[in-house]
Amino acid sequence: MSGGQLNTQVRGQAQPRQDNRFETAAGIPSHREKDDSYRSVIIQFAPRWRVIICKDGAQWIVQHRTADPSHRGVWRGRSYMTTRDSLIKACATVEPLSDPSVMAILLALPNRIGGDA
Repeated sequence: MSGGQLNTQVRGQAQPRQDNRFETAAGIPSHREKDDSYRSVIIQFAPRWRVIICKDGAQWIVQHRTADPSHRGVWRGRSYMTTRDSLIKACATVEPLSDPSVMAILLALPNRIGGDA
């Protein structure tokens, strides 16, 4: 990562197995929301911030990593939303969303989780 650009990692239900960094050592995505290998990560928009779909598919969760990856921290929920606009606002409050690819991914989500885009 150089020049102030974010390394945007993307994975979601619409793009299965796009990025194998989200898989366990055995190659199986995790069902635990706190894991690096959680199966429903939408986007990691900063080194310690990401958006996931909750395990029940009822809401989006903005998560923060409790420690740097080398220290084996876990992901913890910070905000819970059901609308895209609320999700974008929550993401923008923790990390500026200046990367157009991050905004494009968030804007491509449906207006309401479980709804049509």
